Amino acid sequence: MSTKERLHLLIDGMTEEQANALFIVLGVSSAADNESDDVDAVRGILHSAANPELIPLEGGAWERAVAERYGNV
Repeated sequence: MSTKERLHLLIDGMTEEQANALFIVLGVSSAADNESDDVDAVRGILHSAANPELIPLEGGAWERAVAERYGNV
């Protein structure tokens, strides 16, 4: 299956809200849409996918990953 075919399958399986969020992330906008409403919609979608139990682990994650990969520098 080609990349283009996979992309079509992915988009066909999206809800209207998910497709709009993808367009916002990619920087595609429609003149008829209100940009602030679109940003709020994306935030809502991302919030609904968030795992609150992992949020405390985000602090210092970059430093831990660098230390794990390269050692303490």
